[in-house]
Amino acid sequence: MTFESRRQRLLAGKPQPLRDGVTAARALTHIAHLLEQHINAALLPCGVTMREYLALRLLSDSAHEPLRPTSLSVALHATRTQITRLLDALEKKGLIARTLDPVDRRGLQVAPTPAGAELLARAVPLVEAVYVRLWAPLAEADVHALAEQLTQVHAAFGAPAEPEAEDTPDRSV
Repeated sequence: MTFESRRQRLLAGKPQPLRDGVTAARALTHIAHLLEQHINAALLPCGVTMREYLALRLLSDSAHEPLRPTSLSVALHATRTQITRLLDALEKKGLIARTLDPVDRRGLQVAPTPAGAELLARAVPLVEAVYVRLWAPLAEADVHALAEQLTQVHAAFGAPAEPEAEDTPDRSV
């Protein structure tokens, strides 16, 4: 049994908005997984993963204001432990340097090394090519419209869900 046939069977008889919502959410999840696989494959010659690339990209963008690991954790939706491991791997590869924060000696600042900047210069076109291939089946206007719609969904759904009290006004209208 394929995933698609199982999904159709489980959603049979359900309201169309629910079927569409589940289908869209599953497609987004699957596309995100495939995107990571394709980006990881494209980055193989550079010796980094997508997460490492994203960290380097964020760190390189903060050249005027060094990024602290906690800010990187928020940006990458990762735990402190995951960020520590990620930074350890990048530091071991010689792609980043951690220094004490001159303002807050308890904190660290993280910045790409020259080797990290050079690797990023090679990696960016590889990753951008994957994004171009991802959206190639759609017209440019459709990609733009989809990006706007997904931004709206993210804005509406992005905050953690709060339990609704009985006297909470309905904001769905």
